[in-house]
Amino acid sequence: MLENLLFPEINETPDDIISKYPRRNSDLVVTRMAPSPTGFLHIGAVYSTLLDTVVAKKNNGIVFLRIEDTDQKREIEGAAEKFVDIFKVFGLNFDEGPVGENYKDVGNYGPYTQSKREYIYKVFIKDLVARGLAYPCFLTEEEISETRAIQEASKVPTGIYKEYSPWRYASSDDVKKALSENKEFVIRLKSTGELTKKIDVKDIVKGIVSTQENFLDIVICKKTGIPTYHFAHLIDDYLMGTTHVIRSDEWFASLPLHLELFNMMGWKAPQYAHYGPLVKIDGEGKRKLSKRKDLEADVEFYFREGYMVEAIIDFLSNMINAGFEDWRKQNPNESYLDYDFKLEKVNTAGALVDIDKLNWVSSNTIKNTSSEILYEKLIKYLEKYDLEFFKIVKSFPDIYNLKIVSELKTKIRKFSEYKENTFFLYDESKIPSRELLVNQKMKIDDLETAKKGLILALDLLEKRNKTDFISVEEVKNSFVLAINKAQMKNGQVLWPVRCALSGEEFSPGALELIYILGVEKSIFRLKNVLNFL
Repeated sequence: MLENLLFPEINETPDDIISKYPRRNSDLVVTRMAPSPTGFLHIGAVYSTLLDTVVAKKNNGIVFLRIEDTDQKREIEGAAEKFVDIFKVFGLNFDEGPVGENYKDVGNYGPYTQSKREYIYKVFIKDLVARGLAYPCFLTEEEISETRAIQEASKVPTGIYKEYSPWRYASSDDVKKALSENKEFVIRLKSTGELTKKIDVKDIVKGIVSTQENFLDIVICKKTGIPTYHFAHLIDDYLMGTTHVIRSDEWFASLPLHLELFNMMGWKAPQYAHYGPLVKIDGEGKRKLSKRKDLEADVEFYFREGYMVEAIIDFLSNMINAGFEDWRKQNPNESYLDYDFKLEKVNTAGALVDIDKLNWVSSNTIKNTSSEILYEKLIKYLEKYDLEFFKIVKSFPDIYNLKIVSELKTKIRKFSEYKENTFFLYDESKIPSRELLVNQKMKIDDLETAKKGLILALDLLEKRNKTDFISVEEVKNSFVLAINKAQMKNGQVLWPVRCALSGEEFSPGALELIYILGVEKSIFRLKNVLNFL
């Protein structure tokens, strides 16, 4: 029998394999995330995992992780493990998959890595060959190219199918002869579809769509003996009890094929939901977010920029359902899982990855986060992405750093902006230029006026006997009273004080700086500038 010639090492039947996998409860919702470790983790993978998670958790179901590594030529060593780590950073905790200690499998439906399931796939491929639903194809690349040229000249769809697939109709003797000559071969599906037939497919996001029936004899097992994604994922989804397949719109064209495969296997297909691709503004239009061209396609971009995980999740959640933003305003401290996400409302045209919008979401997230938690996250960020500045910050007391974070949390959108907004608070040698101190808009026409403002501030601070202010409001009250008494303008004092304390044209206001630095540091800096003048 042909199937035994092709797969002599396979002794089990599909029923033998199926019996090893316990059937899940019929009412249990099961979703899955199935990335390929062929590069960095795309932000779309996090977006998709959010969808998988909210659908599963909303229905008290489970979500599992499966690593689809059948494309071994492009596989990057360590990528799968990195994916698991990143998902954990986002708090996207899978119920099953290679997520245990040392990335060991958790769950009863493993292995959860496709490269470890080759034998399982071959059992089902052998069965398809035995039933006449698949066949070995010995066409060379040159012969396939010649066939494509003939089809293009005849203006018919390209591909291997029906009369364009000579091995589909080959005799057993022809196959045996090719095998005896050690010719390379693939296994192709013997499609029952018709070129002219349309079918209606149901999609949770798109609704009912009329589309072309699959008619191609696609490859289900490569020359290397490794099954293709189209076949492997189908076997896995059935054995693992997947009920909902949520994936990008780019896979919708493959849906007729996948439904045909399920039908051939005699299995009920899961429900499918195809969401629009992630897009970005490009000129006057939009285009799909590119893994090759766009930095923001890489999850690591968001980590390097210092966006909090909570902000990224809220940003993506709003891309999933537009109503999330209003809900978040009313529920700033609730988990995103408490929102009533609806697959039917997912954008079919494509979700816009708008960094300006992310910055706005992130600034709100930072504002609504306690200073203690914010400082803890900031320190971890600096330690990983700016070790030199991390060491400088940690050389100062935590109470000082916390005061800075508390006052500046309304002014930064991401952790990468912290250094540019605060470096002068860690550098006591910074002296402003004389030109900066003179500011006609502030009624400071010369250095003498600036010096007068600095002396007033110094005198006020020295009278406090090293006692720090308890709030910015207390600083304000003290200075307003002293400025009015000296019959000066606010700007004539606060502008040179601000410049003296920061050394910069742009910085927090003078009152905030005095509160952050404290009385002693403020006095020290004011004296330095006055001595310079």
